[in-house]
Amino acid sequence: MYNVLPNIGFVSKKLNLKTINKLNNYIKNKKHNVKNELAGNIHGSYCLTDKNNWFFKNELIPLILEYIKNTPDFAITPPILTKNCNYILNKFWVNFQKKYEFNPVHFHSGVFSFVIWIKIPVSFKKEKNLPFLKNSKSPFCNTFCLLYTNSFGDISSVDYHLEPEDENTILLFSSKMQHVVYPFYSSNKNRISISGNIALDPTQIKQ
Repeated sequence: MYNVLPNIGFVSKKLNLKTINKLNNYIKNKKHNVKNELAGNIHGSYCLTDKNNWFFKNELIPLILEYIKNTPDFAITPPILTKNCNYILNKFWVNFQKKYEFNPVHFHSGVFSFVIWIKIPVSFKKEKNLPFLKNSKSPFCNTFCLLYTNSFGDISSVDYHLEPEDENTILLFSSKMQHVVYPFYSSNKNRISISGNIALDPTQIKQ
């Protein structure tokens, strides 16, 4: 019998129009710039407000439950806290990324993190044919990568080579998972994404 060594993954989902309209309204009402609090080498990142916890309750909680169902216990709850603490959305922001800008390798705080692509102005398939990329065996333009250590201790990645049809997709993953966002080159429009962190709140104890 072949046995698979345990590792952690991520969950993904295409968000429906109602949710996207709600998120676009959040973007219109964005708050202060939080660029100085984040790793991004990008134009701007702005704080969002999840009014009445709508997005957290309707979209994030089901994704968290799916993640927990399929992930080993040791990879979810920090040992300093207990499962009796409720999850909260403690950071929530929108990114406006122009061509040539990028997010270096980094990880987030909390237990879970997520990214949602709202606007993707270029195609990886087209950009990889730009003159300086055309003959590369590893083109990484317009790409989001999740990095992880495999069973041999090697750094591996799950590569999302972004296309416009990936708009409205959410990925939820462990906040400890390193990730990187590579630049795009052939559009003057913004690539817009939403990110956030989910934490355990010790002030909210389940009875």
